[in-house]
Amino acid sequence: MWGLLRSKLRGSAILHRIRFAFYIVPYIAFARAARVRPGRVLFLSDSRDDYSGNFEFLHDAILRQDPNADVVGVFKPSLSSSRPLRDIVRLPWLIATAQTIVVDDFYPLIYSFKIRPEARLVQVWHAAGAFKRVGWSRAGLPGGPLPGSAAHRNYTDATVSSEAVRADYAEAFRIDMSRVHALGVPRTDAFFNPEGVQRASERIRREYGIPAERKIVLFAPTFRGNGQRSATFDFDSVPWQRVVQDLGDDWVLMVKMHPFVTPLLSARPHVTGLIDVSAEREMTDLLMAADVLVTDYSSAIFEYALLRRPIVFYCPDLEEYTSSRSFYHPFSEYLCGPVIHDGAELAETIRNARTTPALDSFIDMFMSACDGDSSERIAREVLLRPRITASVERAAVAPASGPEPTRADGPLSLRLVIAWVARKSLTAVYAPLKLLPVRRKIVMLSREHPAEPEDFADLREAIHRIDPSLTVVSLVRMVPPGVLGKARYSLHMLRQLYHVATARVLLLDTYSIVASVLSHRPELTIIQMWHALGAFKKFGRSILGKPEGRDERLADAMRMHEGYDIVLASGRPAVAAYAEAFGTPESRIRVLPLPRVDRLRDPARREAQRTRVLAAHPHLSGQRVALFAPTFRLDGEIGVDVRALHDALKANGIHLVVKLHPLMHAEFEGVDDAPGFGTQDLLTVADIFITDYSSVMFEAAIVGVPSYFLSPDVTTYLAARDFYLDYRTDLPGPLVMSIADLIDRLETAPATAGEARAFARRWVEVPGNLEPQPGTAVCTDALARLVIEAAT
Repeated sequence: MWGLLRSKLRGSAILHRIRFAFYIVPYIAFARAARVRPGRVLFLSDSRDDYSGNFEFLHDAILRQDPNADVVGVFKPSLSSSRPLRDIVRLPWLIATAQTIVVDDFYPLIYSFKIRPEARLVQVWHAAGAFKRVGWSRAGLPGGPLPGSAAHRNYTDATVSSEAVRADYAEAFRIDMSRVHALGVPRTDAFFNPEGVQRASERIRREYGIPAERKIVLFAPTFRGNGQRSATFDFDSVPWQRVVQDLGDDWVLMVKMHPFVTPLLSARPHVTGLIDVSAEREMTDLLMAADVLVTDYSSAIFEYALLRRPIVFYCPDLEEYTSSRSFYHPFSEYLCGPVIHDGAELAETIRNARTTPALDSFIDMFMSACDGDSSERIAREVLLRPRITASVERAAVAPASGPEPTRADGPLSLRLVIAWVARKSLTAVYAPLKLLPVRRKIVMLSREHPAEPEDFADLREAIHRIDPSLTVVSLVRMVPPGVLGKARYSLHMLRQLYHVATARVLLLDTYSIVASVLSHRPELTIIQMWHALGAFKKFGRSILGKPEGRDERLADAMRMHEGYDIVLASGRPAVAAYAEAFGTPESRIRVLPLPRVDRLRDPARREAQRTRVLAAHPHLSGQRVALFAPTFRLDGEIGVDVRALHDALKANGIHLVVKLHPLMHAEFEGVDDAPGFGTQDLLTVADIFITDYSSVMFEAAIVGVPSYFLSPDVTTYLAARDFYLDYRTDLPGPLVMSIADLIDRLETAPATAGEARAFARRWVEVPGNLEPQPGTAVCTDALARLVIEAAT
């Protein structure tokens, strides 16, 4: 009874905060008064007393990459162990000032902390693969988190062993899948070093007196129970003496109990003839020494599989264990070796154990991100990468743009209901408007910009110049935040409905509910002139179900990108990509670049814009200017330390200007953002263009600005988003992983304007392939004639 009551009390978020108030209150004070210390990485564990396992590998990788990093560890051997007074006093300060906080297990103290926007809380879970359900995957099961618990939910990042298990850990930690990165498991790096494997095997044999001619079988079961405090093991489920006797003198049986469980010889001191190695905190060396692994439901199978040696599954309680604990995947998917339920069969099965063809597919599924470089990758792409964030105007993000829940319950089910209600309501309002007479009118509609974009303005002027009798209506407004803002936007949508109902042509540059959800008159032509050139990051229907994309059910409910009669693409290489992204036949796609291409190619307009920029910002004149334009991210994160980039470029005589996406807002002390001008304007004064994944690279290529791609998180971003082109080989400039690499390329192998222009010729096909001339608007005029023809 008391145990149940204690469990419920521990699950209460309020009582959790009271319990750790001694840490939380000073943390809040320190977080307000002190800055995050760049390079401070804090390792925390309540289940180990030193840098071991994943922590050891990450600690060493951090110091290899940044010898000046401030690496601190605060450990205690178990949840029930008392915390030293020194650690009680210093923990709030260390957590408040750490750039990165790293945990590898359940760590209850941290879950009531609101992690600072510029800091990371990273979970490098102690187990590889995804075997037994953990965390929130056990909600409703004994030992699972109770409703209201804050456990695991404030991780900014989590690293896992393969792409296939990302969703499992997102569920376990109840975090968005975009925060889960398939970067590998640090301690598995040792398994890719043959000399290291041999040395580890020799150490184990030497320390335990095992001659080379005897084979080693390692028995390493997991615990039973709900966690560290209730862990048990049925020692009588294994006929220890019989197994030793039946194996004979050719074999040595080593037993490694789970750290939560009493060592075998402490629980059964009468057992003889085997070696109890439970005192070994880490299993890595033991696995490397073993010729055969025997286990039940231990995640040791994932690492041992990398050695491609036989595994035997001894599961006398499979049915009972499955009902109480459960697995992420069917148990059969884990069986890369024989499974037995009777201890009498153990010795014979061990002697006859061989690897099976299933082992390769098992490794591909559960360990594909483990390649011997996991520690370096995690240190570089997560632990040492500053978390710099901007505020994001989330309300203005088009419905097809951001990550959504992937299960049809909770928030998603509500969104599906809202989508249905919105569709029916709009249809009811739109139906009588379609009875109004159609006019020779063209409607241009966008929620991507705060004011009419220049593409719309240039096109409107060209249409009026060619056919002044046509009416052109431009409806541009972003969705404002707040209830009142959305109420005002609903009135704007009524204007949209009226004008679309009475128009002959509707032009869009993003997803529009009005365009795709409603049933229109047959004489209305809908043209999608997507707001980006080329085809870079995957978007729209190409990323349904991905972390950065929509759930497919919600996309279908909102009829995402349906109903387009014509889709514009800037070049033939983009046609297949746009067909996929918009779910439309390639026959509906016209190769016709956006009007901005004329502005970028026109030398007179480019020089006039350059003059305006320099008049407003005369300090840019005579300087070598680097323009940094990072991509838009819904979480507001900026993948590069902007201040460090500024300082590194300044040391090399280059002035940095930073321009964020219009929906992202941040200030960087001492860093120029050239207010009053957009990214395309600033390309006229830029000598270097730097980005991570922004499609502005196409505009930079058109004007011949050498480009560099600074992408320290390329592995995680590729997993979350993916590209239409090969990001590692098809770019118009070098891909670099760090600011130091960027400076090195600038000095030793700089990008060239020729590379940029060759890339532009491939992706942006100007009608007639004409050379740029002052005052010409080839792309705009061709688009205007297309629109006029559709309106006739």
